[in-house]
Amino acid sequence: MPRIVSETNLTLAEIVEILEKEESKRELSTLERYTLDYARKFAKIKDPQSARKAVKQLMEEMGLPEEIAVQLVNIAPRDPGEVRLILAPLTKVFEEEDLRRIIEIIKSYSQ
Repeated sequence: MPRIVSETNLTLAEIVEILEKEESKRELSTLERYTLDYARKFAKIKDPQSARKAVKQLMEEMGLPEEIAVQLVNIAPRDPGEVRLILAPLTKVFEEEDLRRIIEIIKSYSQ
């Protein structure tokens, strides 16, 4: 059984990039194949560098933890209500303008 050395939060675009590199070297396992298909289908921001930049900007500008920023990038909510649901576990209260700014940041990287 593989040993876990470290853990990192990844966007779906980054998962696609990693699994496609692995696929070029060897045949993927069934689980890896399903994961790659899922990530390709549901990634809202297709470029891994853009997705990571969006995560970084959400963390720096909005003060979000990485795991929440990654989920926001993966889901790419379109209205403040959706953003509010994703931010629900946080104790910080976000104003309507903050929610709209989060949407703007994500949109700027998904084009």
